[in-house]
Amino acid sequence: MTRQVRAFLTVVALILVGAVSSILTRYYDQLPNDTRPLPALAAGLPASNATARQDFALRIRARFPVGSDERALMLELWAEGFDRPGQNDGRHWASLERHDLVCSKAWTVTWTADDSGHLTAVEGTYIPSCS
Repeated sequence: MTRQVRAFLTVVALILVGAVSSILTRYYDQLPNDTRPLPALAAGLPASNATARQDFALRIRARFPVGSDERALMLELWAEGFDRPGQNDGRHWASLERHDLVCSKAWTVTWTADDSGHLTAVEGTYIPSCS
């Protein structure tokens, strides 16, 4: 193999590596991320969407009953991988989302608390969506 052919093949290989890296970087966020295990609050829900919604709501109300500490709720949600809590007009929320190639799933916890940091209301919402 001549020096020119080796040089040409090296350039082609570098271009291919660059192209593949660019494509992977561009579409990384669209790759499935469901390979991570679900946190305890979201794991093990029934296959039926209606039942799963009810079970998640019950699970959240049982784990964080009205009157419990808001800070404990926020710390546990953060430790379980839920996003930073949002707030609007005294109502707080934190969500966890998972996606695969066709479906997405979202678990959201919403709550209100009094001035002393105790929960006055708490709800859990599970929303599966497949296109």
